[in-house]
Amino acid sequence: MKASIYAFLGNLYLIKFQKDKAMKCFKKAIERNTKNVLAIYNYGLVLLQDGFAKEALEYFFLANRINKSKIKKKSFRPDYLNRNILLDKNIPLAMSSCYWRLNEIDKAIDILEGLRRKYNYLSPNTLTTLGYFYLLNKNYEKATQISQMAIDDTENFSAAWDNLGQIYFEQKDMQKAKVKFLKSIEYNPNSVDSLYHLGLIEEIDGNKDKAIEYFEKALTCNITFLNTVSKEELEKKLKEIKNL
Repeated sequence: MKASIYAFLGNLYLIKFQKDKAMKCFKKAIERNTKNVLAIYNYGLVLLQDGFAKEALEYFFLANRINKSKIKKKSFRPDYLNRNILLDKNIPLAMSSCYWRLNEIDKAIDILEGLRRKYNYLSPNTLTTLGYFYLLNKNYEKATQISQMAIDDTENFSAAWDNLGQIYFEQKDMQKAKVKFLKSIEYNPNSVDSLYHLGLIEEIDGNKDKAIEYFEKALTCNITFLNTVSKEELEKKLKEIKNL
């Protein structure tokens, strides 16, 4: 089959949550030098979520080069152009997450700040990600400001509330942290990171049973490489607290 067909099928399988089939199609499309930016981007995204940040970054660079060349063309229909502009934002966002996982936080921040300079509007997801990177760099003022911008855009954006919770948690203000984490799980009951930190707060407060409840709930959620806590860390924490 042609590269375009494999790319189309890969994107279709991914929408249907058939990851293994999607990845096989993406790989065949890439082997045939596909120019389908979405397929290349999605292939990199799955690699990143599975923990292969360095490998994923290569495909994001490839997708970015092809996408930029397409945006320069003037013959696009508006719907195609809009899709490619969306990818022009999403690909660097994914690249920044790769650099985060490769422990190059400053580079991750530079990429997203570049997007802020280029575009008047960025999604709450992008703003929240940037806010989290500033949190990792201990720039709590900037982290709070940008995370709040995400909430001002979309009040029910759970990850931004989680950011605020982690900012207060890092500063040892457990009361305010708890309020923000509870807001996060109000909007998304499966917020792994918020559940984990709520468990830590309850443990600090001596509420063992409540802490266990939060840790166990977190373990039922979908945990990926992009979460701030791993399944193994959660299992270890749960075992420790049960043995107290």
